[in-house]
Amino acid sequence: MYNDKKYLTKSNVFGFAAGGFGQNLIIGTVNSFILYFYTDIFRIGLVATSVLMMVARIFDALNDPVMGTIVDKTDSKLGKLRPYLAATPIPLMILTIAVFCTPNFSLAGRIAYASVTYILWGITYTVCDIPFWGLPSVMTPNPEERVKFITFSRLFHGIGGSLPLLVLPISELIWGEKSSGAYLAAAVFAGVIGAGLFSTAFFCSKERVISADKHPSVADCFRYLIKNKPLRTVVVSNVAGFTRAIAISAGLYIATYLAPDAPDFLPASLINTIIAAGWGVAGFIGMLFTPKLLQKADYRKIYLICCALGIAAMILMIILGFTVGYSIYMFVIVFTLMGLPYGIVCNLNYAMISESIDYIEWKEGRRTEGISVSMQTFMNKMMTALQGALIPLFMLIIGFVTPTDEVPSPPQTETAITGLFILVSVFPALGWIINAILVSRYTLVGEERERMYAELRLRHEAAEAENAPSAPEGDVAEAE
Repeated sequence: MYNDKKYLTKSNVFGFAAGGFGQNLIIGTVNSFILYFYTDIFRIGLVATSVLMMVARIFDALNDPVMGTIVDKTDSKLGKLRPYLAATPIPLMILTIAVFCTPNFSLAGRIAYASVTYILWGITYTVCDIPFWGLPSVMTPNPEERVKFITFSRLFHGIGGSLPLLVLPISELIWGEKSSGAYLAAAVFAGVIGAGLFSTAFFCSKERVISADKHPSVADCFRYLIKNKPLRTVVVSNVAGFTRAIAISAGLYIATYLAPDAPDFLPASLINTIIAAGWGVAGFIGMLFTPKLLQKADYRKIYLICCALGIAAMILMIILGFTVGYSIYMFVIVFTLMGLPYGIVCNLNYAMISESIDYIEWKEGRRTEGISVSMQTFMNKMMTALQGALIPLFMLIIGFVTPTDEVPSPPQTETAITGLFILVSVFPALGWIINAILVSRYTLVGEERERMYAELRLRHEAAEAENAPSAPEGDVAEAE
């Protein structure tokens, strides 16, 4: 295939890694804290939080194919992806900070403020996220180089996404536990540092894989999307299995209400960091070893093994929780066990979606980075939307007692505690099972994948030869 030719420079690799670090610092801050912030800090209520999470994120996700189509039809001197990476860092910084502001409004005013700022933040993030994740497919046509590139970058992205778990406890030491100032300070840090680093994705990238065809119409973009079977499989299997990572989204609730043996002097944000640390470290290890694993087996086989490991980890937590009882040590151990397959799966998702762009080029002769990558971000946002809506809705069903100014961490009933544990143990197990059933239908493996890349390489080499400049006649040596 392409394994004898390398395209990426050190600047490309480290610039994309730094850009993803900054972007994930921002998205990590928002995704890790926004639910808890709305219910326990800004206090807009469980119902309003559930509705806002569902409406805002689904609206945001539906914008992704629209943005993807816009990207695919973009034609500028900077390329079709890089213009958006130049325009979005500053607006993203401002809106990240605005989301965590707590103006002294009435309940209706707080709900309106949260809705406007969160939806605007989501739209801005869409404008930057789709072009960013389209970069790997246009920076190198070599699939082996691309997997290593994504793996290396994802390590930095993962660190950026995990850093908020350290930033918030430090902020709370300064501003006070469960204080609005602590969350705002964390948002300022994430917005300023994250946006600054994200801008390196523009300055250090180069679009090398460029289609010579005219830009596809909107109808063409969606037709290619429908025909992209590998892409559909990845997206549907992940969205349907959205509950597999719901324990991470509910991390602050676990730390506050499901870790009775945690030291009293530790704030919930730091307990959450301790519990999630194993997940993050194991996930980094999984990402690091993904290229090695792909030398032994194909995407589908590795994915299914990871699903089996995820199911086993959650079954272990269910057994321990309902026999031994809830414990901070149990959560640390099980989160570590589940983090390893989850880290590998995250890498596989990005690599498989990048290959789906090659697939549609193979089948249709057109590259659709925008519309294809938009389904990657659509997938992630739909998963987040469903998690964000399910958690407060389920908490409402089980009778969760919401905090007040007088009682910021109210005691919960036995039914609510049991319900919370079911939410973070049984639901993730079901998510892994659904994910495994659907991803087993992924067919771009083995001989089909080899044939695809062999034919694409021949096409690319023919195109390069056709477009290569001819040597001037005077430079042609005469035969002796």
